[in-house]
Amino acid sequence: MVWFDEAMDPGMQALLARGGWELDDPRPVAAAHPETFELPSAADLAALVPGSPVRALFRLATIADAARDARTPYDDQGHPVLVPHVERMWAVVTAVDDDAVECLLDNQPYATHTSLTLFDRLRIPLTHLIATGTPRPDLAEHLAFVARMAEQDERPAAQDTPVDPHAAPRVRGDQQGVCERAGVRAEPAWPFGAALLARDVTPEVAMLHGARFPPNPERRDTGWVFFAGDGDFEEVAATVGFDVVMLQQASQAHPAIWPRSVLPPGWGFSVGDGVDDLYPVEITD
Repeated sequence: MVWFDEAMDPGMQALLARGGWELDDPRPVAAAHPETFELPSAADLAALVPGSPVRALFRLATIADAARDARTPYDDQGHPVLVPHVERMWAVVTAVDDDAVECLLDNQPYATHTSLTLFDRLRIPLTHLIATGTPRPDLAEHLAFVARMAEQDERPAAQDTPVDPHAAPRVRGDQQGVCERAGVRAEPAWPFGAALLARDVTPEVAMLHGARFPPNPERRDTGWVFFAGDGDFEEVAATVGFDVVMLQQASQAHPAIWPRSVLPPGWGFSVGDGVDDLYPVEITD
């Protein structure tokens, strides 16, 4: 049994009761923004076959992000502050009928409070598709892989299992491990929020440093700064320089970034040359 706070928004209660997710109808968005939001054509939909990739809008329950939502991720009691958030995710079609596609989710949601996960089986109305693609030729191999993964899946929850609003945020295993090492609660940063990335950061750098300062909602800034080498922030800023990038882009610059991106503001890390340290950082005005 999942219990909801009386003060919780009824819409969020309903979303959590359905597993923390629902499909979002894209037609009102397309009608309001016809020049920038184009839905698949009738010909695109008619061409769908098993193996076709399709994309849809999913409304998901997730922990608040200070940069995106201008709200703290935890309340005074230490409970997650939950907000609805829309993600665009891909799925692989396994069957098509007159008004919908049966498919397998092909993305892992970023959202922290949803039972929906990679490879879940879905039925998506054709009216709710926002994009289609070229059929993948390896559908049989992909289905066999999904079947093997399902045999190893020990999750007790299905995609429609109600979600506990007080549960800790669902993050990747390596991210949870980082938080446990530091003894802190996970505060997942919005992947599309801004971060500062030194221009010389590559996967090959000998030493990588990161520090998270208080997020800035006005700039949609996650607070993260990443740089390489032995110099401090001021020296790197004056010599190498920084670029403002999305956190998702920064995580592609070095494999150590994404696992540590859930550390809360006031924390930093150094990794490389046999070093793997997590530590509080001093925050000054």
